[in-house]
Amino acid sequence: MIKLRKKQLADGSQSLYLDIYFEGKRQYQSLNLRLTKDKENNKEILKLANKIRATKELEYQSYQHGFIPAYKTKINFVEYFQKIAEERDRRNSKVYKNTLNYLKKFTKNSIQIGQINENWIAEFQKYLMKYVSQNSAWVYMNTLKAGINKAYREKLIQVNPLHYFRESVKRIETKKEYLTISEIETLINTKCGNDDVKRAFLFSCFTGLRISDVRNLEWEDVKDEMIDFRQKKTRGYEYLPLSKTAIDILSFKDGNIHKLRTGRIFDLLSKDYANVIVKDWIKRAGITKKITYHNSRHTFATLSLSQGVDLFTVSKLLGHCNVRVTQVYAKIIDSVKKDAVNKLPHLKIA
Repeated sequence: MIKLRKKQLADGSQSLYLDIYFEGKRQYQSLNLRLTKDKENNKEILKLANKIRATKELEYQSYQHGFIPAYKTKINFVEYFQKIAEERDRRNSKVYKNTLNYLKKFTKNSIQIGQINENWIAEFQKYLMKYVSQNSAWVYMNTLKAGINKAYREKLIQVNPLHYFRESVKRIETKKEYLTISEIETLINTKCGNDDVKRAFLFSCFTGLRISDVRNLEWEDVKDEMIDFRQKKTRGYEYLPLSKTAIDILSFKDGNIHKLRTGRIFDLLSKDYANVIVKDWIKRAGITKKITYHNSRHTFATLSLSQGVDLFTVSKLLGHCNVRVTQVYAKIIDSVKKDAVNKLPHLKIA
């Protein structure tokens, strides 16, 4: 498995290295040791080299039988996690980078994988709670756990400390603001600082599309009063029928979707810029709700459910992979129904 090899050098000396063959892979490790013409010194060098070889072989044999070699447990988890963060796609990279930044501050850039246990994880959780909101702490803890689970799968740690960790941070369900039909009508009749942002926002209110998908939407994606596109977030391919209002937003006065135009339908800049425009527009309309562009998606979901569309269909229209993600909107509708019932007059029954 592991053999001590010699390599002849130009100056007449020989360098020593290990020829390691393990689990079908071969690698070479230099020992930074040399044999010269000094025979007595060479005996000592060879003793040291063979001792290193024997130690290394013991480590690999331990690994085969479920024991983690000591050198692996000494890997810096911060550097390990940073490599994971660098491999994330753009959708998840920001969360990983934020988690990494707090991990660096908490550990002062260094923590051996073998030193991570349930107590350390609990302390990191407490640390997060001092600086970020509960929901952010919940997200960052999940990201950290993904890194620890990866290290366990790669056999860098023998026992997964998460098996013994009891998480106390729970995600708080935030209120999802949405617009009513009357509020949408008010917005339609209110001047907006950017016509493309206005049309795009209203289009999302009647399609449920994220701003990332609306920004990439092109005229050639519109076919027979439907759009087919690939979601930027989930990478799933979607076919979405367009409502009459959505068609009107895309149409000219004659009511026909333009067939000749090419390129993107909406000229949108960054999400932050769109939100600035939307905030000003909402204020001009006299709407006091805290609305961002993403609330157009909430609006589509709640309006659809309130009109009797079943939860499964709404889930598909939103492009959710799991209907449980959509259930939060059903709770909103239940709350609206309860408020409506509570407004009925209270009559005393004799």
